Amino acid sequence: PEFLATLRVVDPSPAVTKVWEQVTIASSSSTSSLPSNDENGPVIILEGYTRDGWAWKPGNGFQNVTVQSTDGRNKLTGFVSYLQQRQKACYGRFGHRGVWVVSYVQPKQKGDDAPNRMECRVCLDLTQLANCTLKPQQPQSKPKPAPAPAARKKKAGGGLLSNLVAGQKRTNQHFLTASAPTARPAPPRATTQGGPPAPANGNGGEQSQQPRTAPPTAVATKTSAQVMNEFRQTMEQKMLDFDLAPDEVLKVPLTLSEFTAALADEEKPKITMEILKYLVYEAAEDVNEEWVAHKEPSEFMDETVIAVYKEGAAPPEVLEEINKGEMPEEVKGEQRHQQQQRMRQMNQAEQKKAQSLESQAHFHGNDEDEQKGGVGDGVAALNQNKRDRRTIEDFERSKKRSRA
Repeated sequence: PEFLATLRVVDPSPAVTKVWEQVTIASSSSTSSLPSNDENGPVIILEGYTRDGWAWKPGNGFQNVTVQSTDGRNKLTGFVSYLQQRQKACYGRFGHRGVWVVSYVQPKQKGDDAPNRMECRVCLDLTQLANCTLKPQQPQSKPKPAPAPAARKKKAGGGLLSNLVAGQKRTNQHFLTASAPTARPAPPRATTQGGPPAPANGNGGEQSQQPRTAPPTAVATKTSAQVMNEFRQTMEQKMLDFDLAPDEVLKVPLTLSEFTAALADEEKPKITMEILKYLVYEAAEDVNEEWVAHKEPSEFMDETVIAVYKEGAAPPEVLEEINKGEMPEEVKGEQRHQQQQRMRQMNQAEQKKAQSLESQAHFHGNDEDEQKGGVGDGVAALNQNKRDRRTIEDFERSKKRSRA
Protein backbone atom coordinates (compact mmCIF):
# COMPACT_ATOMS: atom_id res chain seq x y z
CA PRO A 1 0.00 0.00 0.00
CA GLU A 2 0.99 3.62 -0.59
CA PHE A 3 2.41 5.55 2.37
CA LEU A 4 0.11 8.36 3.56
CA ALA A 5 1.67 10.13 6.55
CA THR A 6 3.57 9.77 9.81
CA LEU A 7 1.35 10.87 12.68
CA ARG A 8 1.71 11.86 16.32
CA VAL A 9 -0.96 12.38 18.96
CA VAL A 10 -1.73 16.02 19.75
CA ASP A 11 -4.14 15.57 22.68
CA PRO A 12 -2.09 14.84 25.85
CA SER A 13 -5.09 13.74 27.95
CA PRO A 14 -4.68 10.53 30.00
CA ALA A 15 -7.56 8.79 28.20
CA VAL A 16 -6.04 9.40 24.78
CA THR A 17 -2.58 8.36 26.02
CA LYS A 18 -4.01 5.09 27.37
CA VAL A 19 -5.80 4.39 24.09
CA TRP A 20 -2.61 5.08 22.12
CA GLU A 21 -0.66 2.63 24.30
CA GLN A 22 -3.30 -0.05 23.71
CA VAL A 23 -3.19 0.63 19.96
CA THR A 24 0.59 0.18 20.02
CA ILE A 25 0.29 -3.10 21.92
CA ALA A 26 -2.48 -4.43 19.66
CA SER A 27 -0.71 -3.49 16.42
CA SER A 28 2.51 -5.18 17.57
CA SER A 29 0.62 -8.49 17.55
CA SER A 30 -1.26 -7.63 14.33
CA THR A 31 -1.81 -10.16 11.60
CA SER A 32 -0.73 -7.63 8.96
CA SER A 33 2.24 -8.37 6.73
CA LEU A 34 3.67 -4.90 7.54
CA PRO A 35 5.55 -4.90 10.85
CA SER A 36 5.14 -2.11 13.38
CA ASN A 37 7.84 0.52 13.47
CA ASP A 38 9.43 0.75 16.89
CA GLU A 39 10.73 4.29 16.30
CA ASN A 40 7.58 5.95 14.96
CA GLY A 41 4.94 3.75 16.60
CA PRO A 42 2.44 1.30 15.14
CA VAL A 43 1.62 0.94 11.45
CA ILE A 44 -2.09 1.29 10.54
CA ILE A 45 -3.21 0.08 7.10
CA LEU A 46 -6.34 1.81 5.72
CA GLU A 47 -7.98 -1.01 3.80
CA GLY A 48 -11.29 0.39 2.50
CA TYR A 49 -14.06 3.03 2.37
CA THR A 50 -17.63 2.97 3.69
CA ARG A 51 -20.71 5.20 3.96
CA ASP A 52 -22.32 3.22 6.81
CA GLY A 53 -23.49 5.14 9.83
CA TRP A 54 -21.38 3.22 12.36
CA ALA A 55 -18.23 4.81 10.92
CA TRP A 56 -19.17 8.51 10.94
CA LYS A 57 -22.00 8.99 13.45
CA PRO A 58 -20.86 10.48 16.79
CA GLY A 59 -20.48 8.26 19.82
CA ASN A 60 -21.05 4.59 19.09
CA GLY A 61 -18.14 3.35 21.21
CA PHE A 62 -15.28 5.30 19.58
CA GLN A 63 -12.50 7.34 21.19
CA ASN A 64 -11.65 10.51 19.25
CA VAL A 65 -7.92 11.08 18.75
CA THR A 66 -6.48 14.22 17.11
CA VAL A 67 -3.25 13.53 15.22
CA GLN A 68 -0.76 15.67 13.32
CA SER A 69 1.50 14.86 10.39
CA THR A 70 5.23 15.09 11.17
CA ASP A 71 6.75 14.12 7.81
CA GLY A 72 6.18 17.47 6.07
CA ARG A 73 4.48 15.92 3.01
CA ASN A 74 1.19 17.84 3.54
CA LYS A 75 -1.04 15.00 2.36
CA LEU A 76 -3.65 15.14 5.09
CA THR A 77 -5.49 18.15 3.63
CA GLY A 78 -6.04 16.49 0.27
CA PHE A 79 -6.99 13.19 1.89
CA VAL A 80 -9.63 14.80 4.14
CA SER A 81 -10.97 16.88 1.22
CA TYR A 82 -11.28 13.70 -0.83
CA LEU A 83 -13.37 12.07 1.92
CA GLN A 84 -15.58 15.14 2.39
CA GLN A 85 -16.37 15.47 -1.33
CA ARG A 86 -17.56 11.85 -1.49
CA GLN A 87 -18.98 11.71 2.04
CA LYS A 88 -17.09 8.54 2.89
CA ALA A 89 -15.14 7.23 5.83
CA CYS A 90 -11.87 5.32 5.56
CA TYR A 91 -11.16 2.46 7.95
CA GLY A 92 -8.37 0.04 8.79
CA ARG A 93 -8.25 -2.84 11.24
CA PHE A 94 -5.34 -3.53 13.57
CA GLY A 95 -4.64 -6.23 16.07
CA HIS A 96 -7.40 -8.80 16.42
CA ARG A 97 -10.46 -6.57 17.02
CA GLY A 98 -9.27 -2.97 16.77
CA VAL A 99 -10.43 -0.56 14.06
CA TRP A 100 -9.09 2.89 13.08
CA VAL A 101 -11.53 5.21 11.25
CA VAL A 102 -10.96 8.54 9.48
CA SER A 103 -14.42 10.10 9.00
CA TYR A 104 -15.36 12.80 6.51
CA VAL A 105 -17.02 14.65 9.43
CA GLN A 106 -14.06 16.68 10.71
CA PRO A 107 -14.10 19.46 13.30
CA LYS A 108 -12.50 22.77 12.40
CA GLN A 109 -8.85 22.75 13.53
CA LYS A 110 -7.27 25.88 14.96
CA GLY A 111 -3.69 27.12 14.91
CA ASP A 112 -0.88 27.31 12.38
CA ASP A 113 -0.67 23.50 12.16
CA ALA A 114 -4.39 23.09 11.33
CA PRO A 115 -3.77 21.91 7.71
CA ASN A 116 -1.61 19.07 9.01
CA ARG A 117 -4.13 17.83 11.59
CA MET A 118 -7.17 15.60 11.47
CA GLU A 119 -9.41 13.77 13.91
CA CYS A 120 -9.47 9.98 13.94
CA ARG A 121 -11.77 7.54 15.71
CA VAL A 122 -10.36 4.48 17.47
CA CYS A 123 -12.19 1.42 18.81
CA LEU A 124 -10.33 -1.45 20.44
CA ASP A 125 -13.18 -3.95 20.06
CA LEU A 126 -15.21 -3.64 16.86
CA THR A 127 -17.67 -6.30 18.01
CA GLN A 128 -19.06 -3.72 20.47
CA LEU A 129 -19.96 -1.29 17.66
CA ALA A 130 -23.64 -1.16 16.72
CA ASN A 131 -24.44 -2.12 13.10
CA CYS A 132 -20.78 -2.65 12.27
CA THR A 133 -20.31 -4.95 9.26
CA LEU A 134 -16.61 -5.62 9.83
CA LYS A 135 -15.37 -8.88 11.25
CA PRO A 136 -12.36 -9.43 13.51
CA GLN A 137 -9.15 -10.44 11.82
CA GLN A 138 -8.26 -14.10 12.15
CA PRO A 139 -4.83 -14.68 13.68
CA GLN A 140 -2.41 -16.35 11.32
CA SER A 141 -1.06 -19.66 12.57
CA LYS A 142 2.71 -19.90 12.42
CA PRO A 143 4.07 -22.94 10.53
CA LYS A 144 5.35 -25.65 12.81
CA PRO A 145 9.00 -26.61 12.33
CA ALA A 146 9.57 -30.00 10.79
CA PRO A 147 10.63 -32.61 13.33
CA ALA A 148 14.28 -33.60 13.21
CA PRO A 149 14.93 -37.09 11.91
CA ALA A 150 15.49 -39.59 14.68
CA ALA A 151 19.03 -40.85 15.01
CA ARG A 152 19.55 -44.50 14.35
CA LYS A 153 20.59 -46.61 17.24
CA LYS A 154 23.63 -48.76 16.76
CA LYS A 155 23.16 -52.38 17.49
CA ALA A 156 25.52 -53.74 20.04
CA GLY A 157 27.86 -56.47 18.93
CA GLY A 158 27.80 -55.64 15.18
CA GLY A 159 31.11 -55.71 13.28
CA LEU A 160 32.35 -54.64 9.88
CA LEU A 161 31.06 -57.78 8.12
CA SER A 162 27.54 -57.43 9.53
CA ASN A 163 27.42 -53.78 8.44
CA LEU A 164 28.40 -54.71 4.89
CA VAL A 165 25.79 -57.46 4.69
CA ALA A 166 23.07 -55.11 5.99
CA GLY A 167 24.07 -52.40 3.52
CA GLN A 168 24.00 -54.91 0.67
CA LYS A 169 20.48 -56.05 1.65
CA ARG A 170 19.23 -52.48 1.69
CA THR A 171 20.80 -51.78 -1.71
CA ASN A 172 19.19 -54.87 -3.23
CA GLN A 173 15.80 -53.89 -1.80
CA HIS A 174 16.06 -50.37 -3.25
CA PHE A 175 17.11 -51.74 -6.63
CA LEU A 176 14.16 -54.14 -6.76
CA THR A 177 11.76 -51.38 -5.80
CA ALA A 178 13.08 -48.97 -8.43
CA SER A 179 13.21 -51.50 -11.28
CA ALA A 180 9.82 -53.11 -10.68
CA PRO A 181 7.73 -52.72 -13.87
CA THR A 182 4.43 -50.93 -13.55
CA ALA A 183 1.36 -52.59 -14.98
CA ARG A 184 0.01 -50.78 -18.02
CA PRO A 185 -3.42 -51.47 -19.52
CA ALA A 186 -3.32 -52.98 -23.01
CA PRO A 187 -4.66 -50.69 -25.74
CA PRO A 188 -8.13 -51.71 -26.94
CA ARG A 189 -8.27 -53.50 -30.21
CA ALA A 190 -10.40 -51.74 -32.82
CA THR A 191 -12.92 -53.91 -34.64
CA THR A 192 -15.38 -53.32 -37.44
CA GLN A 193 -18.98 -54.30 -36.94
CA GLY A 194 -19.97 -57.39 -38.93
CA GLY A 195 -16.44 -58.24 -40.13
CA PRO A 196 -13.07 -59.52 -38.98
CA PRO A 197 -11.03 -57.51 -36.50
CA ALA A 198 -8.71 -54.93 -37.96
CA PRO A 199 -4.98 -55.78 -37.78
CA ALA A 200 -3.16 -54.33 -34.81
CA ASN A 201 0.05 -53.64 -36.72
CA GLY A 202 0.74 -52.05 -40.06
CA ASN A 203 2.29 -55.15 -41.72
CA GLY A 204 -0.79 -56.20 -43.60
CA GLY A 205 -3.84 -54.11 -44.34
CA GLU A 206 -5.12 -50.98 -42.76
CA GLN A 207 -3.77 -49.37 -39.64
CA SER A 208 -5.53 -49.97 -36.32
CA GLN A 209 -7.80 -47.19 -35.18
CA GLN A 210 -6.82 -45.89 -31.74
CA PRO A 211 -9.68 -44.65 -29.55
CA ARG A 212 -9.83 -40.92 -29.19
CA THR A 213 -10.19 -39.49 -25.71
CA ALA A 214 -12.00 -36.23 -25.00
CA PRO A 215 -9.77 -33.31 -24.03
CA PRO A 216 -9.70 -32.59 -20.31
CA THR A 217 -12.23 -29.96 -19.29
CA ALA A 218 -11.11 -26.88 -17.40
CA VAL A 219 -11.41 -27.22 -13.66
CA ALA A 220 -13.74 -24.65 -12.16
CA THR A 221 -11.81 -22.60 -9.61
CA LYS A 222 -14.31 -19.78 -8.97
CA THR A 223 -18.02 -19.11 -8.81
CA SER A 224 -19.96 -16.43 -10.61
CA ALA A 225 -20.44 -14.47 -7.37
CA GLN A 226 -16.69 -14.41 -6.73
CA VAL A 227 -15.98 -13.21 -10.26
CA MET A 228 -18.52 -10.38 -9.96
CA ASN A 229 -17.20 -9.30 -6.54
CA GLU A 230 -13.60 -9.21 -7.82
CA PHE A 231 -14.65 -7.23 -10.91
CA ARG A 232 -16.65 -4.78 -8.75
CA GLN A 233 -13.65 -4.15 -6.47
CA THR A 234 -11.37 -3.71 -9.48
CA MET A 235 -13.73 -1.17 -11.04
CA GLU A 236 -14.07 0.78 -7.77
CA GLN A 237 -10.30 1.09 -7.45
CA LYS A 238 -9.94 2.01 -11.13
CA MET A 239 -12.59 4.75 -10.80
CA LEU A 240 -10.89 6.18 -7.70
CA ASP A 241 -7.57 6.31 -9.55
CA PHE A 242 -9.29 7.91 -12.55
CA ASP A 243 -10.81 10.56 -10.27
CA LEU A 244 -7.37 11.59 -9.04
CA ALA A 245 -5.78 11.44 -12.51
CA PRO A 246 -5.82 14.45 -14.90
CA ASP A 247 -7.33 12.36 -17.73
CA GLU A 248 -10.88 13.13 -18.84
CA VAL A 249 -11.75 9.82 -20.53
CA LEU A 250 -11.34 6.26 -19.24
CA LYS A 251 -11.72 3.32 -21.63
CA VAL A 252 -12.70 0.00 -20.01
CA PRO A 253 -12.39 -2.95 -22.44
CA LEU A 254 -14.60 -5.95 -21.62
CA THR A 255 -14.17 -9.47 -22.99
CA LEU A 256 -16.70 -12.01 -21.77
CA SER A 257 -14.43 -15.02 -22.24
CA GLU A 258 -11.88 -13.64 -19.76
CA PHE A 259 -14.48 -13.66 -16.97
CA THR A 260 -15.99 -17.08 -17.76
CA ALA A 261 -12.71 -18.95 -18.29
CA ALA A 262 -12.47 -20.13 -14.66
CA LEU A 263 -16.18 -20.95 -14.28
CA ALA A 264 -18.00 -24.23 -14.58
CA ASP A 265 -20.43 -24.77 -17.46
CA GLU A 266 -23.49 -24.23 -15.28
CA GLU A 267 -22.03 -20.96 -13.89
CA LYS A 268 -21.11 -19.36 -17.23
CA PRO A 269 -24.66 -18.22 -18.19
CA LYS A 270 -24.79 -16.17 -14.96
CA ILE A 271 -22.08 -13.80 -16.25
CA THR A 272 -23.38 -11.69 -19.14
CA MET A 273 -22.20 -8.54 -20.88
CA GLU A 274 -25.16 -6.59 -19.48
CA ILE A 275 -24.11 -7.45 -15.91
CA LEU A 276 -20.52 -6.36 -16.53
CA LYS A 277 -21.73 -3.11 -18.12
CA TYR A 278 -23.99 -2.44 -15.14
CA LEU A 279 -21.08 -2.96 -12.70
CA VAL A 280 -18.96 -0.42 -14.60
CA TYR A 281 -21.84 2.11 -14.64
CA GLU A 282 -22.43 1.54 -10.91
CA ALA A 283 -18.76 2.07 -10.00
CA ALA A 284 -18.62 5.31 -12.03
CA GLU A 285 -21.82 6.63 -10.44
CA ASP A 286 -20.61 5.83 -6.91
CA VAL A 287 -17.48 7.93 -7.38
CA ASN A 288 -19.15 10.87 -9.18
CA GLU A 289 -22.77 11.11 -10.28
CA GLU A 290 -21.94 13.72 -12.93
CA TRP A 291 -19.78 11.31 -14.94
CA VAL A 292 -21.16 9.89 -18.17
CA ALA A 293 -20.63 6.20 -18.99
CA HIS A 294 -21.30 5.14 -22.59
CA LYS A 295 -21.02 1.77 -24.33
CA GLU A 296 -19.23 2.18 -27.64
CA PRO A 297 -20.52 0.25 -30.69
CA SER A 298 -18.83 -3.10 -31.27
CA GLU A 299 -18.92 -5.74 -34.01
CA PHE A 300 -18.98 -8.64 -31.54
CA MET A 301 -21.49 -9.65 -28.90
CA ASP A 302 -18.89 -10.78 -26.32
CA GLU A 303 -16.47 -7.85 -26.67
CA THR A 304 -17.09 -4.16 -26.07
CA VAL A 305 -15.48 -1.00 -24.72
CA ILE A 306 -17.14 1.29 -22.17
CA ALA A 307 -15.98 4.91 -22.11
CA VAL A 308 -16.33 6.92 -18.90
CA TYR A 309 -16.26 10.73 -19.34
CA LYS A 310 -15.74 13.23 -16.58
CA GLU A 311 -18.13 16.13 -16.13
CA GLY A 312 -18.22 18.29 -19.28
CA ALA A 313 -15.92 16.00 -21.30
CA ALA A 314 -18.57 13.91 -23.10
CA PRO A 315 -18.94 14.73 -26.85
CA PRO A 316 -22.34 15.97 -28.12
CA GLU A 317 -23.09 12.81 -30.12
CA VAL A 318 -22.70 10.67 -26.99
CA LEU A 319 -25.05 12.91 -24.99
CA GLU A 320 -27.60 12.87 -27.83
CA GLU A 321 -27.53 9.08 -28.02
CA ILE A 322 -27.91 8.74 -24.25
CA ASN A 323 -30.86 11.19 -24.10
CA LYS A 324 -32.65 9.47 -26.99
CA GLY A 325 -35.10 7.08 -25.35
CA GLU A 326 -36.78 3.97 -26.69
CA MET A 327 -40.51 4.66 -27.43
CA PRO A 328 -43.12 1.90 -27.13
CA GLU A 329 -45.11 0.71 -30.13
CA GLU A 330 -48.32 2.40 -28.94
CA VAL A 331 -46.67 5.82 -28.90
CA LYS A 332 -45.08 5.23 -32.29
CA GLY A 333 -48.46 4.23 -33.79
CA GLU A 334 -50.16 7.31 -32.37
CA GLN A 335 -47.44 9.55 -33.77
CA ARG A 336 -47.80 7.94 -37.21
CA HIS A 337 -51.58 8.46 -37.11
CA GLN A 338 -51.18 12.12 -36.17
CA GLN A 339 -48.66 12.64 -38.96
CA GLN A 340 -50.96 11.04 -41.55
CA GLN A 341 -53.86 13.20 -40.38
CA ARG A 342 -51.75 16.35 -40.71
CA MET A 343 -50.70 15.34 -44.23
CA ARG A 344 -54.36 14.71 -45.19
CA GLN A 345 -55.39 18.15 -43.88
CA MET A 346 -52.54 19.80 -45.77
CA ASN A 347 -53.56 18.07 -49.01
CA GLN A 348 -57.18 19.14 -48.58
CA ALA A 349 -56.11 22.73 -47.92
CA GLU A 350 -53.92 22.72 -51.03
CA GLN A 351 -56.77 21.36 -53.17
CA LYS A 352 -59.17 24.04 -51.88
CA LYS A 353 -56.62 26.74 -52.55
CA ALA A 354 -56.02 25.48 -56.11
CA GLN A 355 -59.77 25.39 -56.81
CA SER A 356 -60.25 28.93 -55.49
CA LEU A 357 -57.38 30.22 -57.63
CA GLU A 358 -58.82 28.51 -60.69
CA SER A 359 -62.29 29.96 -60.11
CA GLN A 360 -60.84 33.44 -59.56
CA ALA A 361 -58.90 33.16 -62.80
CA HIS A 362 -62.08 32.27 -64.75
CA PHE A 363 -64.02 35.12 -63.14
CA HIS A 364 -61.38 37.74 -63.94
CA GLY A 365 -61.06 36.41 -67.48
CA ASN A 366 -64.82 36.85 -68.13
CA ASP A 367 -64.76 40.40 -66.75
CA GLU A 368 -61.94 41.43 -69.07
CA ASP A 369 -63.70 39.93 -72.07
CA GLU A 370 -66.86 41.86 -71.30
CA GLN A 371 -64.89 45.12 -70.96
CA LYS A 372 -63.09 44.59 -74.26
CA GLY A 373 -66.31 43.59 -75.99
CA GLY A 374 -64.84 40.46 -77.35
CA VAL A 375 -63.19 37.26 -76.46
CA GLY A 376 -59.80 37.46 -74.89
CA ASP A 377 -56.77 35.56 -76.06
CA GLY A 378 -56.71 32.03 -74.83
CA VAL A 379 -60.27 32.20 -73.43
CA ALA A 380 -63.17 30.35 -75.08
CA ALA A 381 -66.62 32.03 -74.94
CA LEU A 382 -69.46 29.63 -74.18
CA ASN A 383 -73.22 29.74 -75.07
CA GLN A 384 -72.85 32.23 -77.93
CA ASN A 385 -75.01 30.40 -80.51
CA LYS A 386 -78.17 29.89 -78.54
CA ARG A 387 -81.44 28.59 -80.01
CA ASP A 388 -84.29 31.10 -80.20
CA ARG A 389 -87.00 29.68 -77.97
CA ARG A 390 -89.51 32.58 -78.36
CA THR A 391 -93.04 31.89 -79.62
CA ILE A 392 -94.47 33.36 -82.83
CA GLU A 393 -96.53 35.86 -80.87
CA ASP A 394 -93.48 37.04 -78.95
CA PHE A 395 -91.52 37.31 -82.15
CA GLU A 396 -94.28 39.37 -83.90
CA ARG A 397 -94.70 41.60 -80.88
CA SER A 398 -90.97 42.36 -80.71
CA LYS A 399 -90.97 43.00 -84.43
CA LYS A 400 -93.77 45.57 -84.16
CA ARG A 401 -91.93 47.33 -81.39
CA SER A 402 -88.82 47.60 -83.46
CA ARG A 403 -90.82 49.16 -86.36
CA ALA A 404 -92.46 51.69 -84.09
